[in-house]
Amino acid sequence: MPRRIEEDHADFINVVSGRLRKALKKFIKSGNIIKSRGKRGKISITIPKIDIPQILYGDNGKGIGRGKGKDGDVIEKGKQKGDGNGASQDEGSGITVNIDLEVILKFMQDELELPNLKPKVNETFDEIKIKYNNISLVGPESLRHNRRTFLEALKRQCADGTVNDLELVPGIKDPVKTIKPIKRDKRYRQYNEIKIPSSNALIVYARDGSGSMDQKKCEIVSDMAWWIDVWIKRFYKRVDRLFVWHDSVAMEVDEEKFYNYRYGGGTTCSSALKFISKQFDNRYPPHKWNIYVFYFSDGDNWGDDNQVFVDTLKENFSDKNVNLVGITQILPYVYENSIKDIVDKAVGSGYLNGSNIKTAEVNYDGIFDENGNVYILDAIRKLIGSESSKLKFGD
Repeated sequence: MPRRIEEDHADFINVVSGRLRKALKKFIKSGNIIKSRGKRGKISITIPKIDIPQILYGDNGKGIGRGKGKDGDVIEKGKQKGDGNGASQDEGSGITVNIDLEVILKFMQDELELPNLKPKVNETFDEIKIKYNNISLVGPESLRHNRRTFLEALKRQCADGTVNDLELVPGIKDPVKTIKPIKRDKRYRQYNEIKIPSSNALIVYARDGSGSMDQKKCEIVSDMAWWIDVWIKRFYKRVDRLFVWHDSVAMEVDEEKFYNYRYGGGTTCSSALKFISKQFDNRYPPHKWNIYVFYFSDGDNWGDDNQVFVDTLKENFSDKNVNLVGITQILPYVYENSIKDIVDKAVGSGYLNGSNIKTAEVNYDGIFDENGNVYILDAIRKLIGSESSKLKFGD
């Protein structure tokens, strides 16, 4: 009987796992995952309920039964004979399952084809560990390796024929065989220094703070930043975050002000890049940090500043300094001569190195509830995904 129960339990787990994978795939591809930030490292999703066999009233002809039954007899909980229900458009009840965020991220990685992030090669080390993993012929007696020492003495005595010699040992009446290490037999533990490479990451979030960046656009920035944060933190031991807000002048702000502050002044996008590059001089030197910069704007910039923006990218944000620069244009009024337009043209012409500069756009004609989350998810994929990855909307 226990063996049968184990088989049934294994079948049950397979059914749940299959439905969970299917539900997760739909959850990610539909974009619904964007609004699900979870609590304490877990995200709740609903999977279709598992149908449990029920014994229902019916006329099965010949066989063992308990009579024909009457209208009103209880068949199963909540149902009676003669009390049926018509068709419904409501979604069936399901099972709410709490999934570890790490599992969700693994599914996202598979579905969106997100590559693992690779830290820059540098000569900075967080710490140096001492490991005794070698043997030396010299050293202090406190580090003498007794087993290796006696083994060397035994080999020497076997070679010179003295291994069977008997000697008197204090405390023992009869002579016994002894192993007597000499200086050349002694072996000592020796350590090696193991350098642990630096695993520090800086994530810079910068956004346009002009009046055109309304509440809806800032919510999109918040959703994208949260998931980008979670993804990058998977690969680094220490992560610092820097929030930069700008209108015509850039400044560092806290997280709350970054997402909520409105002003309505002019727009000079290059001011954000110049402010960030100043932090590289002594606060976050590129040779010690893996730097990721994400800039958000609706694409509207002071016309004369567009070339300054591109020139600043070229001078201060090369792949030697910055791992990735991700530029997201959110609900632009026009595309021509927008931030994304000029950066894409600079990359296409070879003026900018496109190996570490990526752009994305969230533009869904205002249909936020139906398609907005899918476009946000696609923008995240374009920034941190592989070049060949594709997102099939609503699949």
